[in-house]
Amino acid sequence: MLRSIKKAQEMIRKEDPETAVTVHTIRMWCKNGKIKCLNAGTKLLVDVQSLMDYISDIK
Repeated sequence: MLRSIKKAQEMIRKEDPETAVTVHTIRMWCKNGKIKCLNAGTKLLVDVQSLMDYISDIK
């Protein structure tokens, strides 16, 4: 499932209101190739499953 960075961060915050994961952090993970993402024009779309897997691996 692909979502904008802001929507992906909102999904994380909904599951964990005390999360330290920010929009900037997600953007940097995309830039560094740590999570799957796709450029759609000027937007960067995040693969939410890849993001959740990455977060669960670093805990």
